[in-house]
Amino acid sequence: MTDNADVIIVGAGLIGLSIAYHLASKGISNVIVIDKEGVWGHGSSGRSAGGVRLEFSHPSAVKFSQYGLEMFRHFEDIFGISSSFNACGYLFLTRDASKWTVMQNLSLMQQALGVPVKCLSPQEVASQFSYVQMEGLVGGTFCADDGIADPGAVLYGFARRAIDLGVTIRLDEQVTGILMNHNHIAGVKTTKGIVMGGVVVNAAGPYAAAVGQMAGVEIPVRPYRRSIYVTTPFSKLPQTIPMTLELETTSYLRREGDSILLGMSDPHEPSSYHTDVDHQTLEKLIDTILRWVPNLAEASIMRGWAGLYEVSPDDTAIIGEVPEIPGFYMANGFSGHGFMHSPATGRVIAELIMGEEPFVDLTPFALARFNADRPTTETFVI
Repeated sequence: MTDNADVIIVGAGLIGLSIAYHLASKGISNVIVIDKEGVWGHGSSGRSAGGVRLEFSHPSAVKFSQYGLEMFRHFEDIFGISSSFNACGYLFLTRDASKWTVMQNLSLMQQALGVPVKCLSPQEVASQFSYVQMEGLVGGTFCADDGIADPGAVLYGFARRAIDLGVTIRLDEQVTGILMNHNHIAGVKTTKGIVMGGVVVNAAGPYAAAVGQMAGVEIPVRPYRRSIYVTTPFSKLPQTIPMTLELETTSYLRREGDSILLGMSDPHEPSSYHTDVDHQTLEKLIDTILRWVPNLAEASIMRGWAGLYEVSPDDTAIIGEVPEIPGFYMANGFSGHGFMHSPATGRVIAELIMGEEPFVDLTPFALARFNADRPTTETFVI
């Protein structure tokens, strides 16, 4: 079976479906999205903690978040389904004096872009967020505009609207090769046939490197397991608390209804595609988070799940066309920021394919930064 499309998107997660929606909204509806799983968003997209925040280390990333935040706030008007956005805020905490200096300097850039972030002393943190009892705290930043939204609802909204606009989503079908014609994209080969088309977008999440190899492109993205846990209903913390994160240990928590959602990265865990729940990680998380939220000692874990971060070397996404291969676009390596940056990524990839000027400077996201040894280092990484 051979089909034709103007654009072929590999991956039916939040990134791929946002790209499909933004293309279709610009009039390019002959788009085929292909995913090896039986449902859209089966991978990382469906396992996200749902955080949405404006604090990033580069203006372009801040602008990505601003676009996404505005879309989540008005999601129901556009897609007919609420994103359930809750402006609970984000509270970043640090015990590292040098990192605190960086955070204060970055807050000036963020404020200049309209982000209402505030720098807090340890005394101000203790006064406003009394559940935090962190020995050695040197400072924190708080942004009231940040919050959480429902990744499942956003995923559904992107998919349904894209389909309504003429996009085709093909599930249970795996891309096995990328077809070339004199270093130009010609289409893809799949487990069910061939799709011809001059544009292929790699939105394969943790499998981005494998898709890149099919086109002869080295994309430095590796998968890492990240686990999330939810307690039984717990009343010993305030009913309204921000997403609260401690940067040195990457531990975090927020409200999940009457329960508490919490998680932490394990820097010692090797890259893998494992998505089983790791009980050793849970033990480390409990030991770590009790050091700065001791009231959680009385909580009980009700459930947990794990997903994959698609991590780049500098924890910043890789976005754009591969110069050596016209028609091959990347939207990869979001390093835990894919949900909040999915709206803006869809917009800029659609703009690039349409030959339009992207609404933000994409230089920080260029693949070439790694060859030039100019990483776009991200400070706010969990």
